[in-house]
Amino acid sequence: MSEVSYETVMLEEPTLPKPRYLFVGLPDAGLVGQIAAEYLIRETRMAEVAHFYLQKLSPTIVQVSGGLAKPPIRLYYSQNMLVFNSWVAIPPALATDVAELVCSLATKFDVYALISVTGIPVPNRLDLERLGVYWITSNEELAKETEKMSLAPRFDEGYIAGPYAPILLESKRRGLRNLVVTVESFLDLPDPEASAAAIEVVSKFTGFSVSTDNLLKEAEAIRARIRGLMEETKKNISGRAGPTTYA
Repeated sequence: MSEVSYETVMLEEPTLPKPRYLFVGLPDAGLVGQIAAEYLIRETRMAEVAHFYLQKLSPTIVQVSGGLAKPPIRLYYSQNMLVFNSWVAIPPALATDVAELVCSLATKFDVYALISVTGIPVPNRLDLERLGVYWITSNEELAKETEKMSLAPRFDEGYIAGPYAPILLESKRRGLRNLVVTVESFLDLPDPEASAAAIEVVSKFTGFSVSTDNLLKEAEAIRARIRGLMEETKKNISGRAGPTTYA
């Protein structure tokens, strides 16, 4: 493994009870994981406990919150859960560094399991009334446990790409438990409904209960705006005098 290029600044060491889970929220398809992470942070009033400075990322991107400059990658804590959240997309060149950082945190705090949430882009997303939710695990032991809990169907065959893939592989290499929750989603539109579906599965797995009502309200508003935009686009197209492109 290459040397990991990051610096950790702990603001506050989480106190008892010891964190049992580490939730990872990174920008990806539909921003499913990142929206879920921000929602957990906001709804449970999590405390900010650490900042992370990645040499190839932090110098060019700074988040401003409450008038204060903050690095975009931070760690939060509440009850029995840590949340690792990034407000910026992880460049492919940094994906391995981030995976090693996340797994090092899981080892440092001796968590029972990592939990990752990501979207599966589907072309008919707008027409789906019920989203498909599936799980992947890093080892057989966690797979058997998840099967017994009947959380969702297993993701049998296929692949995942993006920032969660190296985290899954690194956790497998280190012998860490990692539950990946995948949800059907939009590709390039924020999808709070998919985030809500993921949170419901995570809540069952962890016992960390949080209402998703506000997320579902956001989802309905987004769906209505998209449908309205589509109808307006159809009207504009049908009202044109002739074709605007030729083959």
